[in-house]
Amino acid sequence: MAATLHHPAVRFVSRTGRTVTIRPCTPADAPLIADMYRCLTAETLYLRYCSSGLSVSGEREAARLCGGDPDDQAVLLALSRGEVVGVAELGRVDEETAEIAFLVRDDCQREGIGTKLAEQLVEVAREMGFTRLQAYMLAENYAIRRLAAKIPYPRTWESRWGEMCVTFDLSTALALR
Repeated sequence: MAATLHHPAVRFVSRTGRTVTIRPCTPADAPLIADMYRCLTAETLYLRYCSSGLSVSGEREAARLCGGDPDDQAVLLALSRGEVVGVAELGRVDEETAEIAFLVRDDCQREGIGTKLAEQLVEVAREMGFTRLQAYMLAENYAIRRLAAKIPYPRTWESRWGEMCVTFDLSTALALR
């Protein structure tokens, strides 16, 4: 992941006291990512992929996350006790825009891990030269909507057919929290 190799690892303590390290994904992380996917509930997968009945293979997702083009993709992992507990990914849409997505293991949700992943992913996006970020979500995904509200950049929301898209403008000064 050449695009994020120079992004430093960040350690923090979650709201429940869990020590978490956020760092760039490497190809060697594929088995750890696949293990995390085996721990996810159908509800979490539904909210992440905006589809029910979708069969998500942890191995395929791990290969996709670990094997992307570093000019077009960046992936950050949240690890605790040697296990992946969260993933943040960024994928190029065009020269200025990247799509972002987040996934936190069910037993680690509501600990601030997603928020810290978002902070770090925004830094990576800026390092890669993106001026706009987009996140697509189901309207019922209140957790990601709360997370989006914490990203301190101007944003616009679009909604249709039960899906929402939030677009962040990274080219302007940080908004006050």
